[in-house]
Amino acid sequence: MDKSKLFPIIYAVIMIILAGFAGKFYVDGNKLAADNKKLVADKKDLTAERDDLRDRYNKLDRDRQTFEDKIQAMTAQLDSIAKERDDWKNKSEDMSRERDALVEKLKEKQKVEAVQAQATVQQPTSVSTTPASEEYWADFVKTKAALDIKVEDLNKQLADAKIKFAELDKNNKELALKVDELAKEKERVENDLQIKERTMDVMSRDLVSEREARKIAMEELAKLRDQNENYKRELVILNKEKVKLQGNISEVAAEKNTLENKISGVENVMKDQSLDMEQFQKELTTTIKGGNAGATRESTSVELPPIVVKSGSGPKGLRGEVLAVNPEEKFVVVNLGEASGVGPGNQLKVLRKNKEIGNVEIIETRKDISAADIKDVMPGVSIQEGDIVVTQ
Repeated sequence: MDKSKLFPIIYAVIMIILAGFAGKFYVDGNKLAADNKKLVADKKDLTAERDDLRDRYNKLDRDRQTFEDKIQAMTAQLDSIAKERDDWKNKSEDMSRERDALVEKLKEKQKVEAVQAQATVQQPTSVSTTPASEEYWADFVKTKAALDIKVEDLNKQLADAKIKFAELDKNNKELALKVDELAKEKERVENDLQIKERTMDVMSRDLVSEREARKIAMEELAKLRDQNENYKRELVILNKEKVKLQGNISEVAAEKNTLENKISGVENVMKDQSLDMEQFQKELTTTIKGGNAGATRESTSVELPPIVVKSGSGPKGLRGEVLAVNPEEKFVVVNLGEASGVGPGNQLKVLRKNKEIGNVEIIETRKDISAADIKDVMPGVSIQEGDIVVTQ
């Protein structure tokens, strides 16, 4: 391929590759920036939600502690009330026993009084006249009055104890209801706390997963940044190569112009050689076939002098190329002529892929070409255009 066409293609391919890298960097950078922005927003939302849940959890924990303190206080109060109730109950039982004892004592005294009264009736003179009996009855009346007052006080205290006991029983029931409500509230709070703890656990795992994903994304971003830096360095190198190639392209363009000028000259020379070779082939064919001179002059061909085969030693090691082959007349035309120093009688080896396939001998020369007779060829091989000839 022509170098003048090759370098623009290479330059275009390099620019396409660079454009592809730049596009990939741009797309990857935008994607990573969007992902990072989304992750930051998600992290902010999750952090706010976590803080809110943490505050709610702390509040519920404080409420739970408050309820527990209230339950403990109420339990202590219930214990105190139950103890006080038991004390009042014991006092009431003691007072009931004491009242019963006083009643029994009073009944006994009444019996004794009845017996004494009967005895007094039987002995009226002695009783009425005895001062001790009067004192006895006075003491008895006082004692009875005191006992009645005491029984009345005990009854009053017993009534008050019953009222107090009823109030304590009512308070006990109310406190029991409150304890049940607090127990239910405690259970509800504990359930809420368990739900919140599970939610916090799930969110913690989600946060860990998000952190892991963010870590992986940051590692990928770091890798892409490293690749970006490498690509930037490669881009700088490619830009330098581009500048160098542009300089080379300029040099090649100059060489192209020079080569085109040389090619133009060579084409002209080749045309002249081609014309000479055709004329030479015709003349040589005519000479070998022994055509008459009159016909040759009528065809405006130049009459060849008689072919003189003379052995001569020309320059050795000259390399040429087979330009044409005439298998009927068994001769070839090569691009070695008088200008190369070869002459009739010089022996040439015919090579193909650096392997000798035959020998020819120069029989006629011109300035830049010569005709050579085919002497021998390897079996199964024929000399072709483009085969190499070397002088011996």
